[in-house]
Amino acid sequence: MRRSISKLLGLAAATAVIAIGVPALASPASAATPAAGSAASSDYDEFWGSYYSKYYNGSRASAKGRVWTEDDDSVHVQGRLYDKYSPSWLCGYVQFKVEDHEGEESYYWARKCGSQGYTPFHFVREEVENLQVRVCYWDKHDAKRALCGKWRYIYEVDGEE
Repeated sequence: MRRSISKLLGLAAATAVIAIGVPALASPASAATPAAGSAASSDYDEFWGSYYSKYYNGSRASAKGRVWTEDDDSVHVQGRLYDKYSPSWLCGYVQFKVEDHEGEESYYWARKCGSQGYTPFHFVREEVENLQVRVCYWDKHDAKRALCGKWRYIYEVDGEE
């Protein structure tokens, strides 16, 4: 009985030390979510997704990933695109809309055909104001996007700098 009580007291003391000591050791550079206006520093690191296309006959494409910044004002996006159980004429398709500080838009996309595995993607853009993603299907017969999900923001620079 004494042994159990002393173990519990030791565990409680260790937990208290960790709870009090860990916040003091954490630095702003290691925070997972940045403060407003600090998107240009390397501490922005967020996971996004899973996001989906609209359904087609019980299947839909999906994508998920991560977005982070570097000190040189570059934004990295990486992720995986899945296309499970869709017919052979439809491919999973993920599209990114990137808006820079001047309001100019550019796009990046990745495509995955077939049910096995996933397609990895990674791209880097400079001076990004905001970044949106949506998941669609690519119709190989008509050579165009189809059954797109909603645009979703995965990165935004706050205007208060």
